[in-house]
Parts: sequence; structure tokens; C-alpha cells
Amino acid sequence: MLTLLFGTNKGVNVLNIDWDYLIVLDACRCDVFRHVYRKFFPSAIKFRCITSLGSSTMEFIEKSINSINIDKEKDVIFVNSNPMIDHVLGVRFKKIFYKYISVWKNYWDKEMQTVRPEDMYYVTLKTYIKNPVKRMIIWFLQPHYPFIDRKFNHINALNREFMSKALRYDIHKNNLLTLIKIAKNLFRKRCLYAGIPDKICEYMRQNFSEVLRAYMVNLFLVLHYVKKLTEILLGKIVVTSDHGEAFGEPLSRLLPLPVYGHPSRIRIPSLTQVPYLEIKNTISRDESIRKAIRELSLLALFRVRSGDLT
Repeated sequence: MLTLLFGTNKGVNVLNIDWDYLIVLDACRCDVFRHVYRKFFPSAIKFRCITSLGSSTMEFIEKSINSINIDKEKDVIFVNSNPMIDHVLGVRFKKIFYKYISVWKNYWDKEMQTVRPEDMYYVTLKTYIKNPVKRMIIWFLQPHYPFIDRKFNHINALNREFMSKALRYDIHKNNLLTLIKIAKNLFRKRCLYAGIPDKICEYMRQNFSEVLRAYMVNLFLVLHYVKKLTEILLGKIVVTSDHGEAFGEPLSRLLPLPVYGHPSRIRIPSLTQVPYLEIKNTISRDESIRKAIRELSLLALFRVRSGDLT
């Protein structure tokens, strides 16, 4: 229905683009990224906004996988923090990629209800050292909600169980429930939302600037670790996103319902326009591996001291 109303989405399949490392920032708007990326990547050789294949993770993954070069992906290690991808791919990921690592299975922060960017960074370095010549997809959960800076805990507290549902999501059972929920929201709340709790959607209507600030802090925190990776990993590195994030933009001129979060199959710029940043790291393979080992050793020492022996 939504596709009929708003048209098909002729996006770019970033999985088919030439890269050595593809870093995905979940739910990253291009316009927000545009304002901050130079602070982290002053030597980036290319930046532009591209159209994503989807406006949600599930739609993005389904459409990307259905149009990839399977032979090319058999050389790729997928390091993933988003449990929804496992639910979409099922056992297919074992047939598509050289190796698929579900980081969320061992590093899900039960208090914060997410995978922290430092844990993704840690697993990525370990994987790289063991497989220094393999291409990699590195999927961070930020800037997606929840907000990992503790000063925004009062926002997260509005629904702490929301993200945990992703751990046990049944894609076959939940599609119909999702459609019913969308219909109820349209009639009761006169808005369209997905990917964030309904209470946070309501909170955002009254506290837009605060939620936007929390989202941007999430982006800053994850970019700190992305920057470190771009200084270690060798070759062509692309930073992008699966979809954007809506903060109340109207669905269309004819149907000006506010949209929040990232519902599937919605064709508005805040959801379909995502960043494409290209960085080239020309250090030698030996130097790259030395930097990775040194960084990993420091991280391991810190984890031992803090009692985290994972």
C-alpha cells in the first residue's frame, strides 16, 4: 500500500560498491552527518548523500541481499551488532558471507539495551587481526535509539524493554501485528512511527530539541570509534547508513501526518537520504596490523582491570 502511494525507491546498493571496509551507522540521517563529519574525517576524499534502498533495517537488508553479487560477498566478513539482521537473513548469511559475526549475542548491554560502540570496535579489531586480508562490513547500532549518554537516561526510561524485543523478534509473526499497530497509530495518534517506542514518540513532540541533541550525541560517540578504525584499517573505507531517522516530518503534502523513527517503505528525504563518505588509508599492511594489535592490547588491559573478561 505505501509503495503504491509513494512510489518505488530507486536506491543505491552499497553492498555492490567497491570498498575494502563498509562501515554502517544504523539510522543515520545524511543532513545531520553532513554537519559533523569534517570534525572527525578532515581527510575524507569524497562525501555525498545517496538514496538508500529502504527506510528501515529490514527493508534495507532484504532489498540489498536480493540484488548482490553472491560470489563477491563470499570474501566478506560481516561484523553485526543489530539483531534484526539475523531475523531477516536467517541461515542465509552462512551461505552469503565468508563469516558472519553476531556481536549482539555476546555484547548486548542489558542495562542500556544496545551494543555499545566500544564493544563493536573491540570485536572488529579482533576480527581484523585474525583476517587482515578479508573485506569487512562493520555494522554499528548508533546513532539509533537508545541514547547511550547517561544524561539522557530519563528518555530511555520511558520504555527500557523496547530494544530487548529485537532479540526475540519473529519476522513471520510480527508483520501482521506491525500493520495493525500502524493502522491504530494513524487513527488514534495521527502519526506514523516505527523503530522507537511510542512514549518516546510522544515525548519528542514536546521536547524535539532534546531528543535531537541525544541523537547527535549518539552520533558523536560512535564516530569517535569509526575515526579510530579509519586510521587502522587499510584501503578504501566507506561510511554509510541503512536508513535515516524522522523527527516529525510530514508524510506527504497530501497526507501531512508526522513521521517519527523509521517505518518501512516511506519515501521522505529524512529516511531515504543517507551519507556516503569515502576515506582512503594508505599505510602499509604491517603498520596497520601493528596499530590494531597495540590498540587491542590496550583495550584488553582496560577490560581486565574493569572486570570485563569477555
